[in-house]
Amino acid sequence: MALFGNKDENLFFLFNESARVVVAGGDILNDVVENYNNLDAKMASLTALENEGDRIIETLVRKLHTSFILPFDREDALQLVQKLASTLDYITGIIDILCLIKQGKPNAWIKQMINVLYEALLLQSKAIQLLSRMEQNKMMMLEYCEQIRQLEHKQDKYYRQGLGDLFENEKNAVRILKWRGVYEHIEMAQDHIEDVANLLRNIAIKYS
Repeated sequence: MALFGNKDENLFFLFNESARVVVAGGDILNDVVENYNNLDAKMASLTALENEGDRIIETLVRKLHTSFILPFDREDALQLVQKLASTLDYITGIIDILCLIKQGKPNAWIKQMINVLYEALLLQSKAIQLLSRMEQNKMMMLEYCEQIRQLEHKQDKYYRQGLGDLFENEKNAVRILKWRGVYEHIEMAQDHIEDVANLLRNIAIKYS
């Protein structure tokens, strides 16, 4: 017997759309890091993306509060929505700082951290796309979640090494504080992606 009813298809679509918007935020972040120019235009694109994400989240929350047939526990679904929204907020925060500090191009450590973050965003999107077919794809979802967990450990290593390099080689206290904020926002965004992965893992185990 199928776990999910037809009434849930729109809900799955909205979850996929929310994950897509988060990945699109990662695309803008990649562009900022690799091409540190035209920052005003990139911020305008990000603002439009945030507005789109907010509309999707509002629709998701409204549907979760009104739908009679939910694919899994309402509390789990709401937590998933909130974590996706927070991840986009942290990506926005990274771009905000990079656009405002104007201390030169991001260094190799930050680029490596952004690459890890983006890889995790893609895995997150793939895992969420499996929600509507979770019975058939439980093991694949769990594998994506495990890969995200491994990337979080990799990110922790880059975070510590990057901060160590910053404190050792940067002598200006103001620049240290500004760049440290970038490192911390990347780390927090990664933590939120792992939180999403943990939620997805629990959902897959409970409902499939």
